[in-house]
Amino acid sequence: MAMTYPLALADFMDLLRVVDARLELERPQQFNSLRGGELLAAELAPPYWHGQISLAPMPSRDADQVAARLEALGVPGRAFEICHPHRIGPRADPLGAALAGHSPVIEVAPVQADQITIGGLPSGYVLSPGDFLAFDYDPGTGSRRALHRLVEGGAASGTSAHGGYKAGPLEVAPYIRPGAAAGASITLVRPACLAVLVPNTVSSGITQGSVTSGVAFEFRQKLRA
Repeated sequence: MAMTYPLALADFMDLLRVVDARLELERPQQFNSLRGGELLAAELAPPYWHGQISLAPMPSRDADQVAARLEALGVPGRAFEICHPHRIGPRADPLGAALAGHSPVIEVAPVQADQITIGGLPSGYVLSPGDFLAFDYDPGTGSRRALHRLVEGGAASGTSAHGGYKAGPLEVAPYIRPGAAAGASITLVRPACLAVLVPNTVSSGITQGSVTSGVAFEFRQKLRA
């Protein structure tokens, strides 16, 4: 059966036994110093998520399967879903159990690019600084995927127009790009961005006997599928 790209978490991320993970927000910037000592800073491109994954030693035949997926993903333009493997749910709800039966959404279209209000939450549901969230946006030009991290937390209290309760507005990073719509579903459990492999960063590891160790790769965010 032919693979469908971008690969869903179940078709790639869920197959990996991750031991080390890094996920960082990168902001391409330029700095210029003025004669009076002032420092001018400007963003050269929109911020994006960049990370690295290192896998646990595994049977060499399993490593062959992972290598095959990585080789397929090496084709330019092929993307995959990826999330932080050690951050399943919010800090106050690590496995997302309290969200059962609830559907978090964007409460209202963001007015400020660095703030979001989340509706459809259980009463009193706590969101903490550092929690991740993801949502699709800009359906008019093809679905895009946003991944954000909360800068400030809050508890759901006021009644949501989409059912349940709402929290916010809460500051997020990076800024929210145009196209985020009220009612769009928000993922708080295993929130994933779309990503591509960074060229020349894939290590297929070293095999000793029947065990392969040292499999690793780097990735960077891709907004559109």
